[in-house]
Amino acid sequence: MKIVNIFAYRLFAFQYDGEEDNEYDRLLNLWTDTEYIRGFLIENEADIPTNRNKRQFVEYIREDAIHIDEQLIKITESDDESLSNFFRPLHNSEFQLKVLSLQKGRQHSLRLYAVKIEEGTFVITGGAIKLPLHHLMEDRAHTREELNKLNRAKDYLKNNDIFDEDSFFEFLNED
Repeated sequence: MKIVNIFAYRLFAFQYDGEEDNEYDRLLNLWTDTEYIRGFLIENEADIPTNRNKRQFVEYIREDAIHIDEQLIKITESDDESLSNFFRPLHNSEFQLKVLSLQKGRQHSLRLYAVKIEEGTFVITGGAIKLPLHHLMEDRAHTREELNKLNRAKDYLKNNDIFDEDSFFEFLNED
């Protein structure tokens, strides 16, 4: 498991052992792959309202993935915006500052999960397609796995004595 810079100074992603791509690139590739999305929707048909068209969901997911990419590029190229405008606490009840806070960024059915190092610095741990009829991460195997990845990533950071930007960048420079 390693941390790689993806396209901006303060935005990083985990690249897990055995994976060819970091999590951000891997997810964008999946979320723009029509066949993958169709297969996912067939496997998770019970989470789609009966009045919704699967073909439309495929297009929405692809468009949302492109929108996330464009939005993150825009934020990271701007001096006026922070990645904290995209990522929010994973748990809506979190109101206080937390060391290595678990975060989510979203665009309709898509979720990007990350650990917040400090204001404006994030490490993406994974992501998921979260369909309308599925509410909690613990409810489905694919989102439960993303929650596990978030917690493993946080543990990895803690085990490497990362608790703020200074320790994070020091770790990256040593690695």
